[in-house]
Amino acid sequence: MFNLSKFFNKGLKDSVLFQSNGAMSHNGPWKQVYTNTLLDRFHVGDFSSAEYTISIDFDKDNKEVLKVLVTASLDEASVIIYARNNLGSNLVEVSATVNNSYVDITLNPTETKQGAKVIYTVQYFQNQNPQVV
Repeated sequence: MFNLSKFFNKGLKDSVLFQSNGAMSHNGPWKQVYTNTLLDRFHVGDFSSAEYTISIDFDKDNKEVLKVLVTASLDEASVIIYARNNLGSNLVEVSATVNNSYVDITLNPTETKQGAKVIYTVQYFQNQNPQVV
């Protein structure tokens, strides 16, 4: 039987403690990046912001990882890439649009990187004040 207590415990301040330097790994599902590829969507009534780790893999020589923050209200969205690491060239551009209901996080490949594969993780942050339409 799989025993989670071998990997996790209760940490300080109600955090999750990884036992024995435990790690997390991610492997899809992936999608390919073409013009205006929808990466994710969240409703502005539920969440005010999100933090993404985006991993892009084009081929054996072209890989990239991004750390991205998105903040949104009913009529405005803001994106900042606060960390970017690659093997020599940017593979994607990230943008966000809002439509009074939800936020779309969109990727566009750089000129010759159509079809790159992307996976991501996200941490959402709920609204602390209700959104009024």
